[in-house]
Amino acid sequence: MSPGTKQTKRKKRKNQKSRRTPLAAFFAQFESFSFDENQSSDKNLDRLIKVLRCDVQDPDRREVCNGFKDALIQEFNERFGNDGNNISNWQNLCRVLRVDPVPDSIEACRQRVWDTRVNLVDLVDSARTGKPAKLFPTLGELTAYTLQEPEKFFPKENVYQGGKELLKEITDPHFGKRRNGSAKREERKKKQKAARAAVGGDLTCV
Repeated sequence: MSPGTKQTKRKKRKNQKSRRTPLAAFFAQFESFSFDENQSSDKNLDRLIKVLRCDVQDPDRREVCNGFKDALIQEFNERFGNDGNNISNWQNLCRVLRVDPVPDSIEACRQRVWDTRVNLVDLVDSARTGKPAKLFPTLGELTAYTLQEPEKFFPKENVYQGGKELLKEITDPHFGKRRNGSAKREERKKKQKAARAAVGGDLTCV
């Protein structure tokens, strides 16, 4: 093989690596695991934990889950941006959520996004898998879907770290505004507590 051919192959591998999404890069850390790009993120994580044989109390499981959560948010930011004052970001979200017509103001876009019940893990995955994120007519149906096995939780606690303005705006309205106050928040907290015990981390569904 000529030196030129070797250099071309090395360059190709380098370019392929640089095009990896944050989630693909996260899963690539584990040599014993094969990331399936056509499979949802939650199912890939569930398979990874089984491959690593991490039980609920294993510190390694928490570390894996934390790395996954970071990658999920990074992937959201790459696809949808993180500036809540950028109308293009909101209009992109509206298109992905099949809002028609797409509003021409940030406020109208926000309202349409807030009024749409969708699992954010599915929303992030939709670009990679090519499967449109499922929209739900009621909060109850979305909650039941999110709590199925494996759970489809989105990491809300990381939203408040720097550069997450768009994501913060999307998740904030779900507390009390569309869910009608404290009673539903208490019910939500109970479900989250059970979920945290199952996955070994503080996760919130949206």
